[in-house]
Amino acid sequence: MAKKITTSGDYTVKVADSGTITLDTGIKIGQVQITGNLVVNGEQTIVNSAELNINDNIIVLNAGETGIGVTLDESGIRIERGSLADVQFLFNENIVWNDPVSNLTKTGAFVLKDEAGGNIGLEVRSISTGGGDLFLINAGTGVVSVSGTNNYETQVDSHGDDALTNKKYVDDKITNSLLSVNIKKIRDGAITLTDVVAADVETTGQPSNVKVTVDGNNNVTFHPGLTELHDLRIFDSTIETFVSSSDLTLSAPGTGSVIIDDQLHILSTPSPDDATVDPTAPSDGLKLYVKTPGIGKTGLFYVNSSNVRDEILSKNRSLLLSMIF
Repeated sequence: MAKKITTSGDYTVKVADSGTITLDTGIKIGQVQITGNLVVNGEQTIVNSAELNINDNIIVLNAGETGIGVTLDESGIRIERGSLADVQFLFNENIVWNDPVSNLTKTGAFVLKDEAGGNIGLEVRSISTGGGDLFLINAGTGVVSVSGTNNYETQVDSHGDDALTNKKYVDDKITNSLLSVNIKKIRDGAITLTDVVAADVETTGQPSNVKVTVDGNNNVTFHPGLTELHDLRIFDSTIETFVSSSDLTLSAPGTGSVIIDDQLHILSTPSPDDATVDPTAPSDGLKLYVKTPGIGKTGLFYVNSSNVRDEILSKNRSLLLSMIF
């Protein structure tokens, strides 16, 4: 039989100190309904229900805090795991992080860890930053790793242009590209360029060459079997100028000398691209040249800066002429 107690004032049920008040609904599961607010002033509240439903959309923890931040440094939820270490979802006042919006360093962030203080993982499908930058790590020397995935680097291309790459993907991409892609130009500079440019007959239809340009000047060109260096042309064992009618100078600066450590073979005039048998007089020094021998019988002639031209005599011819004259 239902019973009802009505009073016009407050109603107090009091037991002895440390006593227990039990609301017993019987063997079958009943309900204890409280139509007003429930205030628990004790130090511990234990709920053994198998299911807990709370209508409030925000649960307040660390209520009544009067300090700057959480005085005990952390506040959150702890989950018991039986024989395994309990885990916690906490707000920690000491975690430092970079705010990409204000570009300031801030403290206080959420952390997942076990009761021993070790961090634990978090599984999510998406992280939203509200359109701002996403900062990872923020301190120390750690790296962002995809370890544990199945050949992550092979999956990147199939996931579109926005997929993040890892070191293995970049290494493989560069290696494979160098094996299959021809790089024809290395260049630096903006106005007067310095570059190395390769051109192959299979691509251009013109004889293959490699040109080296320094500050806009093509100083060196490599051809098949031929090298042009400044105004010099090196072809097999021949060194010549490729500027018509220009001199080829061998010089040893200071007190050095030009040394020829072998026979000196001077071909006779005219040369292949100079029809002159007798060269013009130099402005300084003299020129040696070879043509059909004259009275001196050597065929070695000279012309000096005074325009004196003659044949150098052989030893026997010199003795003979000295005896005659």
